[in-house]
Amino acid sequence: MGRLIALYSAFVVLLGGGFVWLVASLLEPRDGPAPTEAIAATLSSLTVEGHSEQAPLDLSGLRPSPLPLSMPLSCDPGEDCWVLKYVDRDPGKGRRDYQCGAMTVDGHKGVDFAISDPRRLNENEVPVLVSAPGKVVGIRDEMPDINIRIAGEESLKGRDCGNGVRIDHGGGWASQYCHLKRGSVAVRAGDTVVTGDRLGLVGLSGSTEFLHLHVQFEKDGKVVDPFVGLENDADSCGLGAAPLWNETVLRKFRYSAPLIHAAGIVGEVPDGLGAAEGKYADPDIRRDAPLLVFWADVYGLRTGDLISMRFSDPDGKVIAEKDWKNGKDQLRWFQYLGKKSRAGWTAGTYRGEIEVRRPGGPGKSRTVSRVDVTVR
Repeated sequence: MGRLIALYSAFVVLLGGGFVWLVASLLEPRDGPAPTEAIAATLSSLTVEGHSEQAPLDLSGLRPSPLPLSMPLSCDPGEDCWVLKYVDRDPGKGRRDYQCGAMTVDGHKGVDFAISDPRRLNENEVPVLVSAPGKVVGIRDEMPDINIRIAGEESLKGRDCGNGVRIDHGGGWASQYCHLKRGSVAVRAGDTVVTGDRLGLVGLSGSTEFLHLHVQFEKDGKVVDPFVGLENDADSCGLGAAPLWNETVLRKFRYSAPLIHAAGIVGEVPDGLGAAEGKYADPDIRRDAPLLVFWADVYGLRTGDLISMRFSDPDGKVIAEKDWKNGKDQLRWFQYLGKKSRAGWTAGTYRGEIEVRRPGGPGKSRTVSRVDVTVR
């Protein structure tokens, strides 16, 4: 959905019986994919692990929230879910999240909580929860769960939110939960709900390309960034003096950039849509595979971020590598390194590693994702 802008570049080097290449793709979708960052899991022959470094979060001095908000979904932040996009705080045609970064799109009115594994649409489903007490004033529950790039914008007919729930919290406050799974909505209009009640399940309905919950909050009909609150200084950066989220949410869902939300090794040329759909989550790579590729999908890059990628064979020999300095703020960035072989691959464990370092500014100072895959 929206325009997909791709910039491709190729770098080819002869190496023995094959060649090594680098292809970079810069993507700016309205909603990008969200597989996995700092998880430690084994999926068939693939193992992914990662870690991040970030300065301590100081919440001293914050004033009480005018609408205290709790967790809007049941997941483990930083492990199988995270914020992928924030409210756009730029009043014009530009974009700016609450940390003056690029993890948003122009006009984005809510917060997108992404789920690590797209297969959870049908397995190990993720409950959506009430963040604050109120009265349900509207629901929708009949739209199919399908990537909008497949369904097409014309299928929406103005129903961009997909299946969802709207709640009136009183005092001019309202919230809206979008992209729920069809048939999962557990409330009806007129119901009174309290914090923690189940509203439904995270889904793929409406105008979305990835499995996530979009939730937005309003006061007297105007969007409020829950990381900022009512004191809306459009030029400021950082948490507001009285953010809406309670302390638990603020600590669990710290500013997520830079976010290595997906990485893998495959025996084909990868693409962003395939990553979004979980196509590469369970690779079965044989010794006669014509090529091997290490790929990574990154969100929230800033100008000056330092990025390194390494791809090694079972003996630790580097197959392909690249280091570079990011040249612009980017919402989403897709990159892969690989090698083609005419003689087949040595059986064993191949490793890909991507590291992003942020010399200064908000977010993580360092984040790493490491992928091991067994070639049989």
